[in-house]
Amino acid sequence: MTILSNEKPIVLVCAADDNYSMPIASATRSVIANFQSEHKLVLYIIDGGISKLNKQRIIKNLKSEEVSINWLKPRKQHFQNVQISSTITTAAYYRLLIPQLLPKQFNKAIYIDSDVIIQGNIERLWNIDIGEYYLLAAQDMGAPYVSSARGLINYQELGISPESKYFNSGVLVMNLKKWREDKIFEKLIEYLAINKQYVRWHDQDALNAILAGKWGELEPGWNQMPYLFQYSSWQDSPFTEDVFNQLINNPDIIHFSTKDKPWHNNCNHPDKDLFFQYLDNSIWSNWNLEQAEKKERQRRMAFLHNIYYMVKQRIKSLIKDNKKLNLSFNRKK
Repeated sequence: MTILSNEKPIVLVCAADDNYSMPIASATRSVIANFQSEHKLVLYIIDGGISKLNKQRIIKNLKSEEVSINWLKPRKQHFQNVQISSTITTAAYYRLLIPQLLPKQFNKAIYIDSDVIIQGNIERLWNIDIGEYYLLAAQDMGAPYVSSARGLINYQELGISPESKYFNSGVLVMNLKKWREDKIFEKLIEYLAINKQYVRWHDQDALNAILAGKWGELEPGWNQMPYLFQYSSWQDSPFTEDVFNQLINNPDIIHFSTKDKPWHNNCNHPDKDLFFQYLDNSIWSNWNLEQAEKKERQRRMAFLHNIYYMVKQRIKSLIKDNKKLNLSFNRKK
């Protein structure tokens, strides 16, 4: 790909709810720690409900007065009918709003998930020519093609070739101008509404369906995924020896894309310790305990809400039965 160097500033966007406040702090700090450029870095975080305390922690953990965080509030009404799960919340879809949320003066942006660690200088990623593509992304290591077992379920109905590559949406370089002009956000939301029964990987499925053949491929080192470690050697992998060794030893971005997250006790990822290198323990030492307590409160509230709902429905049923009984009695009289 052609390299450009005249675009300023470098625009970086992340998105998270409060459950990912500590991970996003590590991700953003890793960017700053490895950033070398004469260009200014502008950082935006799409706020899906991060508490005031954790916002302060994220800012403090950044350890940089040169980079300020701009908080963006998403319009959640767009995502009322999208598929979510116990591990994937509405925040996963917020990246789709980036062209609408960012100031119109920006025609390009880098997006990274909260569960990544950046080891390379993102200026190099920024300087890759996006051309007429809607975005740049890396091929998904767990689903290399739309026809893969973990790929796009309905690729045939959509008329997409089985050899079409399937990309991971955790690291994106977005052509904001082209998205706005061609109303890509509206097309993605329409796809998610119409194809609910086919959507497994949330925003990622919609992006691959709508933008098939319209995205540019990044080198795999910009999105190293845990599936890489399932290969016993480069010969067992789809990569050349040089690429495989670089992916193992020196990727630009490490993406903890599976459920095996480094902040979970059962994480077996070989690079999980890198995640904590970018966290100030004096800031985040109580985070896991706070999250556990919050989840317990939510569990209790959900239990009480269910009890309230059942009692309410039972009372309604009794009132209805009583009205029927009175009506029957009055008719007999």
